[in-house]
Amino acid sequence: MVGERKLYIILAALIVIGGVGVFFIYNNTFSPIPTQFRGNRYLNPIVAPDFELIDQYGRPFRLSDFKGKVIAITFIYTHCPDICPAISAGFHQLIGLLEDKGLDDDVVLVMVSVDPERDTPERLREWMELYGLEKAYLLTGDYDEVSKVWKAYGVFVDKIEVEDPNLGYGVAHTGIVYLINKDFEIEVFFLGAPPQWSAEDLFNDIQILVARPSES
Repeated sequence: MVGERKLYIILAALIVIGGVGVFFIYNNTFSPIPTQFRGNRYLNPIVAPDFELIDQYGRPFRLSDFKGKVIAITFIYTHCPDICPAISAGFHQLIGLLEDKGLDDDVVLVMVSVDPERDTPERLREWMELYGLEKAYLLTGDYDEVSKVWKAYGVFVDKIEVEDPNLGYGVAHTGIVYLINKDFEIEVFFLGAPPQWSAEDLFNDIQILVARPSES
């Protein structure tokens, strides 16, 4: 009798442990897709302006090559003292969230320089390593080509004087993240930098866009 009671207790414990394990796996693998956007959404999404630049390895990059994936695009420069580090840290956190949910192959992260004169591919690689952005494309190019991208995406860029002569000059620019859906349309945008938005906010809206089938 004692032996049977022990056996029942062990079996009951295994059932409980197994149930907890299934619950954990279910909630981490089959968590519900969000339904409410957190960013600012265009009621009529607009076609994303296409462009060609070079990435942090000097390789050619064309945005439209990634049509069919969800694209997050933002604008930074590597001598930036404030919002660019915050944006870069946010993108690093976003990469972790995407990897945890197995969505990193469905999403393309793009960061366009607003200071192409100083942001060489080598400099962008240093920034990539500093912030853990190995799964993002950091883009630069000739000033004329890159400035066309700023204009196409409504990004204000202006050189400004700074007090520290070691910095040379600063760059005032719009802080923004656009989310481009699978049909290559700009659908959502977030203004500013963390804490005005978080990696979780971006991830929330990206999940909605990834889950929705392409219409083209």
